[in-house]
Amino acid sequence: MKKVLKWIGIIILVLVVIIVAAMFMFRSKYKSLANERFEVNVPDIALQTDSAGMARGEMLATALCTGCHGGDLAGKDFFNDKTIGVVYSANLTPGGPTAAWSTEDFVRAIRYGVRPDGSGLFIMPSLEYNHMSDYDLGCLIAYLRSLPASDNPSPPAEFTFMAQVMAGAGLFGDLYSASVLDLQDGSARERPEVGETLAYGEYVMLISGCQSCHGEAFNGAKSPDPVSPPGGNITPAGNIGNWNYDQFAETMWTGKTPEGKEMDPKFMPWDGIRLLGDTEKKALFLYLQNLPPKEDSEDLARWKEKNS
Repeated sequence: MKKVLKWIGIIILVLVVIIVAAMFMFRSKYKSLANERFEVNVPDIALQTDSAGMARGEMLATALCTGCHGGDLAGKDFFNDKTIGVVYSANLTPGGPTAAWSTEDFVRAIRYGVRPDGSGLFIMPSLEYNHMSDYDLGCLIAYLRSLPASDNPSPPAEFTFMAQVMAGAGLFGDLYSASVLDLQDGSARERPEVGETLAYGEYVMLISGCQSCHGEAFNGAKSPDPVSPPGGNITPAGNIGNWNYDQFAETMWTGKTPEGKEMDPKFMPWDGIRLLGDTEKKALFLYLQNLPPKEDSEDLARWKEKNS
């Protein structure tokens, strides 16, 4: 009996050592990602400073950037969970870290997720913004540089030890877009003509990042946010297939679906999407209504069963 207990103790000790070693290995991997430096082939982008360009830049910034960076784009703690940590978004006004940035620096950061010093930007949705056209990017940068200056601080992210382990293990998805993008692709990005068309709707979908939560097939996917439920099924097989445009627009404006569900803006950025122009929202709805119908993904189906 003593020998059995001895071997059980040895096995438990070995398992503990392996688990602890794995935890420190994943934490080290996270630290390595945070310290990695990236070389980017940054294209020349012309700033669009005329009235039309500034108006479009304002629309893009309010719809795509305020959800993380705050209504005044001066930064905020957009993720705060005591078990994981706090993530602060940067102050994008001329009073923040971007004050001395050149146009090239903004392009590097927005399109490729890389700071001027070559380090990766943490949780920067450059996988989506990499699709943004050169013209729209020029509009967005011009608008950001025209903002009133704010001295709101931009502290670094504060991850708990376990969160760093989980991040290193890939449980939070791609925290650094720069690690998966083609940083040497400096080709021009074109935008379909603005209008209520499928092509323009697809463009709006791409830069809005719908697939990051709803999945490649739009039928629900596990969110990279560790505390978020899976994204919903937004193909015509989901509830949205029963909506008309007015119901879609009302849902994006109020956060409440025709079925009575109230969407949490922490997980579904309806409060940003509602700030898109009418043409953008109509084109997006048209695109979604013309997707192939898909049954709920396995992740979404399991979540629904568990929470029904």
